[in-house]
Amino acid sequence: MKNLSQLGPQVQLMQEKLEAARVYGSSYDILGTVHVEMSGLGVVLSTSISSTLLESGHQNLTQRLVTEAMNEANRKAKELHVSAIRDITGGADLIPGFNDLLQNISG
Repeated sequence: MKNLSQLGPQVQLMQEKLEAARVYGSSYDILGTVHVEMSGLGVVLSTSISSTLLESGHQNLTQRLVTEAMNEANRKAKELHVSAIRDITGGADLIPGFNDLLQNISG
């Protein structure tokens, strides 16, 4: 395990890297596509819904595709987060059950 006094600057650097990182989620249907871009912190940066999907008038389908795309991007952001935490901690189980918690977060 790394020295705890070293974690502060490493956590700050991790936050900066996650903020700059980009993850993407997409969902497709015959009527169109939805794309979502998020930061590694899980902040939605942009969404794109194809004009054919918007013009289709299928509100429930559009909502489902947006939800699927956002969930995919969010899952990828969580995976980045967990990977960054493991890099900082060297995979050490800092608190009993910590690694199990990280596993649950990333799915």
